[in-house]
Amino acid sequence: MTDEQQVETVSEAPAASTSEAPVAEAPVAEAPAAVEASAEAPASAEPTAPKQPEYDVEKLYPEIVAAKNSKSTLDVVGLRRVRGGILVGYKGMPLFLPTSHLSLKANPSENELLGLIQQTFPVHVHELNDDDKTKVIVTRRKLLRADHLKDFQVGQTVEGKVVSFTEFGAFINLGNVDGMVHVSAISRRRINHPSEVLKKGDTVRAVIKEINEAGQRLSLSMRELEPDPWSGAAAEFTPGSKHKGKVKSLTPFGAYIELRPGVEGLIHISEMSWARRIKHPSELFQAGQEIEVQVLEISEEKQKVSLGYKQTQPNPWATIAERFKVGDKIEGTVREAIERGVVVNIANDIDAFMPKGKMHPSLRGKANPFQVGDKIEGLFVMDVVPENHSLILGMEGFDQGANKPERGDRPERGERGERGERRPQRQQQEQVAVPEQKQDVSLADLLSDDEKRKLFSSEG
Repeated sequence: MTDEQQVETVSEAPAASTSEAPVAEAPVAEAPAAVEASAEAPASAEPTAPKQPEYDVEKLYPEIVAAKNSKSTLDVVGLRRVRGGILVGYKGMPLFLPTSHLSLKANPSENELLGLIQQTFPVHVHELNDDDKTKVIVTRRKLLRADHLKDFQVGQTVEGKVVSFTEFGAFINLGNVDGMVHVSAISRRRINHPSEVLKKGDTVRAVIKEINEAGQRLSLSMRELEPDPWSGAAAEFTPGSKHKGKVKSLTPFGAYIELRPGVEGLIHISEMSWARRIKHPSELFQAGQEIEVQVLEISEEKQKVSLGYKQTQPNPWATIAERFKVGDKIEGTVREAIERGVVVNIANDIDAFMPKGKMHPSLRGKANPFQVGDKIEGLFVMDVVPENHSLILGMEGFDQGANKPERGDRPERGERGERGERRPQRQQQEQVAVPEQKQDVSLADLLSDDEKRKLFSSEG
């Protein structure tokens, strides 16, 4: 039953009557007639005029609205027990205090409810109904929580039980107040979810880091009470040393490796392979995998370790010049297509590059001549520079069928006999410029050779 339904039930209760003898109620404080309906006379009794209420709703309701808007309190008196809570009176006007808003406990005992009868205490206005101004719901939970917060202070060590989890942390019950431990403050180890180290019902100890009185929350930290796992890490994990580690998590920029509980290092994506262009660490690793790594740099003060994976593998560039020579014909698979060309994997461990200008002429006009995963045959090695980790590929026929000669081996002009042979420029111009000889004198006969060439060139 909702609070609204409970208020309806309560507001309707005084109107109910039977022909039987009136039901006796527990003794309560003297209350206005509108709150405490007197027992109706037997059916045979003559009707009497109803008592006039001792409060004015139209006068008191604006005060209640103002209290809600300003989040101030109203002093009320407990009147009587009703279904779902108790009725309280504000200057004679009955208000409803639900069981769920009466105590910090989820299910307060009957004695706690009855203990408020004839007692004066403050409440906040929780809910209003402008259509029926007599249906006002009040609460005292926030006031009780704020009062209990006074028992705590920053830096205090507390003990409580784990009651629930969220993606960002765990809630710890400290009696009448719950505190929250953010996932980053649960352990000195890197964890992704609180359930990795906690379970509901666990009794844990934590340190109060912050008291938010406005939000009535306690921020806790459990990691403060753990021994520092980084103590002595710099002496154990020296730069250049190799260690076994477990892959804890993968990110677009690298992989986090646990060297020992609480001590994790990062392999940046650039330190994963000598000759392959790794786009995501999942191409090489998966969570939980055990691998060997080399320490590149460590700061015990900053609690950071930079690791390398490729340093534990043979460097293929050391022998690349022996494996691949200029002019060797090979095949490969496209790993990445970019604007300037394609990255091609050859021999499974080397990523080479083929510029667009080195592709076959029939492919150059296409925006994306190759897709990732395409196999390309008819490739050949154009250039190998081990010190720059560079291997350039070309396609057969990229220069329209002729192997592109070295700059010093080009034939002199006029000596080419293959297709595409160029004649000396002067010969071409003269061939165009000289007109057919005629017996009659023409305008061309009156021009110099240079003027003739310019004239006929412009006409062509």
